[in-house]
Amino acid sequence: MKKILLIILDGLGDRPIKAFGDKTPLESANTPNMDKMAASGVCGVMNAMPKDLYPTSEEAHLAILGYDYKKDHPGRGVLEALGIGVKLKPDELAFRVDFGTVDKDLKLIDARAGVIESVKDLCKSIGDVEIDGVKFRIYPSLLYRGVLVLSGNPVKTYLKVSKSAVSDTDPHKAGPHKLGVRVLHPKSFGDSKEGKTVVRALERYQYLTHEILNEQKINKRRVKKGKLPANFILTRGGGHLKSITGFKEKFGKKAACIAGAPLYKGIGAYMGMKIVKVRGATGKLDTNIGAKVKATQKALKRNDFVFLHIKGTDMAGEDFGDAKMKKDFIEKIDKNFGRILALKNVIVAVTGDHATPCELKDHSSDIVPVLISDGKDKDDVDKFGESECKKGGLGHIYGKDFMKILLVENSKYKSQVSKGESKI
Repeated sequence: MKKILLIILDGLGDRPIKAFGDKTPLESANTPNMDKMAASGVCGVMNAMPKDLYPTSEEAHLAILGYDYKKDHPGRGVLEALGIGVKLKPDELAFRVDFGTVDKDLKLIDARAGVIESVKDLCKSIGDVEIDGVKFRIYPSLLYRGVLVLSGNPVKTYLKVSKSAVSDTDPHKAGPHKLGVRVLHPKSFGDSKEGKTVVRALERYQYLTHEILNEQKINKRRVKKGKLPANFILTRGGGHLKSITGFKEKFGKKAACIAGAPLYKGIGAYMGMKIVKVRGATGKLDTNIGAKVKATQKALKRNDFVFLHIKGTDMAGEDFGDAKMKKDFIEKIDKNFGRILALKNVIVAVTGDHATPCELKDHSSDIVPVLISDGKDKDDVDKFGESECKKGGLGHIYGKDFMKILLVENSKYKSQVSKGESKI
């Protein structure tokens, strides 16, 4: 059996850009290595999620990797926590948080505080706190992100009686990140006394830390420089640790994950994949792609399946809305993919989890291109891009089908693809 390499370029898909001659950043980029992979394999387009749903990164990745994005989803906070090495207990509640900027009326000015580079010192200033028996611990993650963990008897009891967690206070679903919207009140599910205690304590914590953050030197310096202060903890994706079938048990493949951003390490850890540490893998636009590719080569010697994640394509679209930045980063990726092209006896798949159009600065349900190169089957596509891949033998697929397609060898699907007949 061949080994498998799955490469997910986060937020890869986009929309035509007038300055690029109505081509997307991927279509206008010089990508000879990915084009060779496309020409030697079969291509198509994909929506990881059903078209009527907003594609979050965590749900899209769960679907692509063969899991149920609803039933198996423990909450974004849990995955972020696992990704930064927090040892969570099943009776703890974890949130992914953004350090954002709000005005005096708690209306959102910027959900990312101007994409602040680090919140490590800010987390120290609002560390261990206890309110009404609920204990709060906060950890820095990537850039403006953090992880907030709630524990204590009220949390334990609430999670026993409620299968859900706590609603978001980040008003991202109003836009997402619609500005001028007041921070939302957290809500528990059900009528339990403990649930009400937990959300009341959470809201008090947010107000308390808002006051503390406004007084921090780092925020006062930012204001003096004309930058936005990171003065409010916006919570989202609350959940608790679940037990799921591990990747090896589910698919019979010993797997490894190579990523820089905590969420994707967390997804790999949640599935029981080996998390490969790579120096210079920052999860940002300055990530060392070459080092990640070299680590991928080594990981393939010890594992049957390797998941390689690259985040920068999404950041260029979502954080900056910069099409040229996205195009340049795609070209940077491709320059390092010569080693991927040289791999022997490995099925290579390249795709995105969702589109992140620069014009939106947000995720969208636009299609993403996908290629699967196994050295045997091919269609007529010879250029990796949204428009060209629409013509490929895979047709239009969904995330729930992806692993089924990737893992199948010598099947009816393969024979259909080789004849250009497959429209799954």
